[in-house]
Amino acid sequence: MEAVEQIVYAILSGAYSVGERLPGIEQLAQAMNVSKPVIGEALKVLTRSKTLRVQRGSSGGLFVLTDRIKESLVALSGQMNRLSLSEIVEARQPIELQLALLAGERATPADFAAMQACVDNLRKHSDGDLMLRMRFDHLFHYSVGRAARSRALAYYQYQILEQLFALLQDYFLYREDPNLVVELHERTLAAIRSREPATIRRAIAEHMQPLEEAVAAMSAPLPQTAPA
Repeated sequence: MEAVEQIVYAILSGAYSVGERLPGIEQLAQAMNVSKPVIGEALKVLTRSKTLRVQRGSSGGLFVLTDRIKESLVALSGQMNRLSLSEIVEARQPIELQLALLAGERATPADFAAMQACVDNLRKHSDGDLMLRMRFDHLFHYSVGRAARSRALAYYQYQILEQLFALLQDYFLYREDPNLVVELHERTLAAIRSREPATIRRAIAEHMQPLEEAVAAMSAPLPQTAPA
């Protein structure tokens, strides 16, 4: 359901924080350009999954209970499922690059503080729980997306990152170097702070390289063995 995915995206990207009250159904329907019954059904799904909680009374409403979203909710959209892993990886770099370039132009001090907080938390949890580490990894990219002020590109970024995690959990768990990940995020943030397009381009290319190389190796045909 697209409305569920959009609300999940808003939570994962930090637009709605844990403990924050969501706008009313009418406001959400207008923002997402869907009917109020569609929003109502989406909110029921998210409440049943314990992503949202209902609070009664004059100060009540629907509040974000957690930003650790169940994989079944993240993967609701079938759009990315029709693409190969190599196609998704190929699409990632131009989207991430354009967002970083726009963030270099448009980011405010508050945006940079949000990105730095993500890097600090990523470093703190680099040797911890995979889901927590990936949460701050993705949140850094979503913070770049918010700083870019490009909702369309940021939404494509979200779909790509969540789909990559769904497809490559073993890579992130067993093969990815957490210390290198922290270093690459630090370099990317420094490049965006520089606001220099050439520096940003180099940083994004470096940032994307480890995963691109891993996927290329996975996709390479096995060597043919000569018949005995």
